[in-house]
Amino acid sequence: MSETGLSEPIWRAGRVQSLGPVRRCRSCKRPLHGKSPVCRSRKCPEYSHTWAGDQRQKLFRNLEAFSGSVLISAVTAPGSDAMPWDESICCALGDHKHAGGLGCRVDSTTSGHWNREAPAAWRRLHRRAYQDTVRRHGPASVVLLARVWELQARGLLHVHPVLGYEGAVQMAGARAYLARLAELAPQYGFGFVHSKRELVKAMPAQNAAAYLSSYFVKGRRGKTALWESVRSSAMPKSIIHVSVKLTMQTGCTMRTLRLKRLLFVLWGVSVSSEQLRAVAALLKGSMGSQLPGRGGFDRGPPDGLLSSAGSSTIA
Repeated sequence: MSETGLSEPIWRAGRVQSLGPVRRCRSCKRPLHGKSPVCRSRKCPEYSHTWAGDQRQKLFRNLEAFSGSVLISAVTAPGSDAMPWDESICCALGDHKHAGGLGCRVDSTTSGHWNREAPAAWRRLHRRAYQDTVRRHGPASVVLLARVWELQARGLLHVHPVLGYEGAVQMAGARAYLARLAELAPQYGFGFVHSKRELVKAMPAQNAAAYLSSYFVKGRRGKTALWESVRSSAMPKSIIHVSVKLTMQTGCTMRTLRLKRLLFVLWGVSVSSEQLRAVAALLKGSMGSQLPGRGGFDRGPPDGLLSSAGSSTIA
């Protein structure tokens, strides 16, 4: 018995200790907080589908807010000369040309080292190409709207930068930036960069979102579906980055998308983007407040909560 009279301490090593039995996620067995039977870890086999869907919606809603055209490039890992195949994995296929789609994989030691180093190498490569470009074309010439990591079936990461391509300054800057990426890529350990005009064509921002997110649920062209690849240790912590300027404009982030699902579970309503931003702002200004759930009240949202967004009609 402790001095507080409790049978076991509440605080130990700065962390709260549960006095009751620990509930576990039914899918991945992580400890649970709340009443849901499934955790909210992106690496949970059951929740990863929801997480990938939220990422897809985040990408769409934010790129839609950009009125101009965009360019999408791809910065890949080196080829088989630097990334040898693991012959033991696909030896049953006999004599064949190695390909990730056939089940061939790069040697795990080589791929593991590459995938760990790739995010930091990309940041250095992007910074150098960005700085070189803006010195020549001006600070508004390179507008990085999004950056998406993908895991190829062969086991290596590659990255897609999405650039604004609206107006003469951005058009010149985006092309110069991609050309500089291609020149510098080998110095930072990368392979091929899609930079030539015939490979990188301008498209509406919505089309770019559709192209990038098409693999999130189903996978495509030798790429593992995001809901599956996110559980791999090869994936970086930040898989999909969207410009803060866009998220400030739309209010669409992973946090607000989780809040939207929570409101639907608690109140059975689907709120519009404007209403969601109003609810998020109210909660942010009321730290420690709790949302009333169905079990505690027979009504929906507190009076006036959603109408403060400019409309009392639920979308």
